[in-house]
Amino acid sequence: MSPFETLNAMLPADAREDRHITFIDGERDQRTLSFRRLRQRALGALGALQRRGISRGDALILYLADNERFIEMFWACLLGGIVPIPLAPGSNDEHWRKLLRVFAQQSRASVCIDAPTLERFDAFVASQGLGTQGDDLRARTVIVGGLDFAGEPGEPVQPDPNDTAFIQYSSGSTGEPKGVVLTHRNLTTNTSQIAAGAGYTDRDSVLSWMPLSHDMGLIGFHLTLLSAGVSHAIMRTELFARRPLLWLELASQRRSTVLCSPNFGFQHYLRQYEIKSPQGLDLSSIRLIMNGAEPISAEVCRRFVSTMAPHGLKPHTMLTVYGLAEATLAVSFPLRDVPIETVLLDPASLHVGERVRDMVTGSGRCVEFVKLGQPLPGVEARIVDDGGAVLGDRVLGHVHIRGDNVTQGYFQDEKRTAEVRSSDGWLETGDLGLLWDEQLIITGRAKDLIIVNGQNHYPHDLERIAQQTVGIEANRVAAAGVRSPVDDTESLAVFVLHRGALAEFVPLVLELRRTIAHQTGLEASHVVPVRHIPKTSSGKLQRYALAEAFEQGEFDGPLTELAALLSANAAELPEEQDGSATARRLQDICAAFIQDRKVTPQTNLLEINLNSLNLARIHEAIDREFPQRIEVTDLFEYPTLEQLADFLDACAA
Repeated sequence: MSPFETLNAMLPADAREDRHITFIDGERDQRTLSFRRLRQRALGALGALQRRGISRGDALILYLADNERFIEMFWACLLGGIVPIPLAPGSNDEHWRKLLRVFAQQSRASVCIDAPTLERFDAFVASQGLGTQGDDLRARTVIVGGLDFAGEPGEPVQPDPNDTAFIQYSSGSTGEPKGVVLTHRNLTTNTSQIAAGAGYTDRDSVLSWMPLSHDMGLIGFHLTLLSAGVSHAIMRTELFARRPLLWLELASQRRSTVLCSPNFGFQHYLRQYEIKSPQGLDLSSIRLIMNGAEPISAEVCRRFVSTMAPHGLKPHTMLTVYGLAEATLAVSFPLRDVPIETVLLDPASLHVGERVRDMVTGSGRCVEFVKLGQPLPGVEARIVDDGGAVLGDRVLGHVHIRGDNVTQGYFQDEKRTAEVRSSDGWLETGDLGLLWDEQLIITGRAKDLIIVNGQNHYPHDLERIAQQTVGIEANRVAAAGVRSPVDDTESLAVFVLHRGALAEFVPLVLELRRTIAHQTGLEASHVVPVRHIPKTSSGKLQRYALAEAFEQGEFDGPLTELAALLSANAAELPEEQDGSATARRLQDICAAFIQDRKVTPQTNLLEINLNSLNLARIHEAIDREFPQRIEVTDLFEYPTLEQLADFLDACAA
């Protein structure tokens, strides 16, 4: 139960002077603002907005990179009943288009922006011929540096708990953006749940580099901490991206007790740590590191904790959590101060409505998933099948949630709201998962699931395998299912960040295909070099955006050139001995199914990019040529064409 009915009550007139926020823009560029001073400055900003004619019920899009200005304007909106809409500022075309799309959805919105960013926006709309749209937005801009903060403070309002507090646009929005409407009740409920789950006290000191335009940064590591009376520091996200090692150096200096990061942040830190490990770190004060916002890798968790152990990091500090924007933020937390718990599951059993099969290490191919704890008090979770029937323990299905922290729906989008929210309050998260001894396990996004030949494959598992290929780094590869326009079947596409010459990409294609085929039996039908892998502001891979671009033909040019290089590479392979007449015939049969390399009598069918369907097709073709001489299993017993030919000849003798 929250002690507050509204967010406004979290920042009263007598807010604590001994609790503060530190804004970190550089190692020596830090500014501290007490909670009490924050309220005073927010009221000053509110007065400036009200003098501009912006009042209760209006909306203000916050397009600000400066964290201090963002927090100041965010609280000005809340205190005045103005609805803030945080958006991640950026300089690429998709950021500008998202700003225009969100602005177009709002009939009473202004945009708070700084002058240099507005200049870049003007250049974008001019280059894209979007003058009319740009003029409409520009007419409603509030340039933060031009506001009069010296005038009379603004008049605060008293909101109702059911009033909209702010609108959180999901970080991966493309096309028509999806605005999650969050009420004061949603936010006070969830911040109280998070504070209890984390065990916050006023003795904690928290450091975050998460962007304030993202729910984990704004709600998890500002609003929750302010409500709990916890001093906290907010490191600029771009600073972490440029200097990841500074993150833990600051944590050591500040004696921080709680940190946070998505999975990719730990990987980014570890890559730099391997190049130059810092000296003199003391991480013994850290009691929690929250890991969320994207699929969690147990291997990365273990590697990070073990790498930091010599610097005093305790072994059970990692807290693997689950949440989403529609839940305000958090859904489940595991117990604190216990080891990370995982399960090893048979990927062949991961079908909706089926009981999963757990496996022991070494018993065959398996996928490791992290247990994400029980739903927080006040949050309900259930697993249902495709028809909505509730499933039992250890049965895979769609994850639904319900509670006072769950949004009532999306901004001005009744159709989309009705698709995910039932009349009795259950919300479909879009995730697949299961309950395992009352703990939640998320296996992946339903829309990211890759279904090839009737089998389910999870992209993060395939990406983990792809990273075993030399030259492919973590978070620089994405796997997605793409549909064929000819027969509407789905095949696997693997997108790899590559900015060199295409000829240099050929060996990587062949090795990656071999690795995936060897470990999964799945053919990587398309290995696509890309110069940019789209991600959300929290670092989640936008696999669907790559799949859409592929299906729209955006990669046809490079793929055509790559196919020619692969064919030329196959033609240049040294000739091997011809083998028997039977081996040469098998060679001709297999060549029809293997397009990207030269097939010789010494070719091992199990070491090249063949999936089970292609093996079955090869078997059928061989059976037509040599009736009733071999079974499919013989292809595994005699994997080279030379061995298979000897076996066929022996059978005929």
